[in-house]
Amino acid sequence: MSEPTPRQVLYALVAGGFLVVVLILVVGAALSGLVPVWWTVAAAVAWAGASVWSALNWKRTAPVLILAMAFFLIWALVTLIVAG
Repeated sequence: MSEPTPRQVLYALVAGGFLVVVLILVVGAALSGLVPVWWTVAAAVAWAGASVWSALNWKRTAPVLILAMAFFLIWALVTLIVAG
């Protein structure tokens, strides 16, 4: 097995940071009553799936980063739709 490069480690940390921010936003939106319960549950399940996949594939930098950023954008857009 080859040792991970510093770039892979950095990208994994950045992707992990995006996922942590989204988790905080999901919980915050739920606690404030901004979004319905069904959206909180759906977002939490999707977050768990994205986190597990990212943890298993962290050396594949492009797909992991794309998934993390796309998950944030999708969560934000759907939250704006269901909160309005």
